[in-house]
Amino acid sequence: MFKLWSEKNNEAKKILSPILDLRNWDVLSPDDKDKIWHFLKNWFNEEDNNKVLFSIIHLNEEHKLRSYAKLTLKSFSRQNAFLDFKNIFFEQTQHVVLELFSCFCEAVLSERRNETGRIYQHGDETEAEYLERIVEWRFADFDKFAGRFNNVFEHFSINLFLTRDGFIERQDSKIINEIYVPVLSFLSLPKWSNVNRELSDAFKEYQIKTEHGYSNCITHAITALQAFLQILIDGKIGGSEGINSLIKKAQDKNLVPTDKFSSEIFKNIETILMRERGKTGDAHPKQEYANEKSARLVLNLIMVFIQHCIQK
Repeated sequence: MFKLWSEKNNEAKKILSPILDLRNWDVLSPDDKDKIWHFLKNWFNEEDNNKVLFSIIHLNEEHKLRSYAKLTLKSFSRQNAFLDFKNIFFEQTQHVVLELFSCFCEAVLSERRNETGRIYQHGDETEAEYLERIVEWRFADFDKFAGRFNNVFEHFSINLFLTRDGFIERQDSKIINEIYVPVLSFLSLPKWSNVNRELSDAFKEYQIKTEHGYSNCITHAITALQAFLQILIDGKIGGSEGINSLIKKAQDKNLVPTDKFSSEIFKNIETILMRERGKTGDAHPKQEYANEKSARLVLNLIMVFIQHCIQK
């Protein structure tokens, strides 16, 4: 297969596509934002784009005091919605821009969510297979947008990654692609909605970048793991059993790996998580606040744990 010069020459690749330190939206230059706009603009079509219109209306409804889409607020039209969308993209801070992108993602998902009735179950298809196919169909357009979005953000070294569960902090690409993406895709099935809610809250708290936020992140992440195990075992959340007891139950029912290596890993993970929650989490009086490093460790451990379970 023919290869580009940059694929064969590392020095050329460094010059043609320099790797920058991860950065947030607010430090991008106007030129960077202009390039990003042009790489993504096919999704933000000015004419007949219900997703842009929906996202602008949604943004104003959620944040009435600020009403960031001022043109649309004063005079409702598709043209004004597009102009507001573009103005926010170029002029507002990261929090506002990411909220706008979140509203846009919700619009992308809503288009297919409202048409689920068109998907019929095949005669030889189990209920689980049918539900999985519905979820994949619902997320098909979103996954295309997220793929393009993440590719562009990676080229500009922006520290965020878009998943089915919302924005998360960008980490090493191997961790993101081999752990976070498949796990969050698996958890997008309706039965895991309570797990998703806790993980989503954990990601949000992590991105606040405060000691209190990191502590909340740890609490939500560990609650997500408990919810995952409860649903795995009983099909619903509830009960006060600890993670260690839940893991043993899951192993007794052959719902998670039971080999010696997995059992030792599970035991160590449970010890680490309980120690960290007791020390820095908000579920109990904490000895100290968490920091970014400890919050990221807990998130990664839990994602690895779930990935290991679903690969059984």
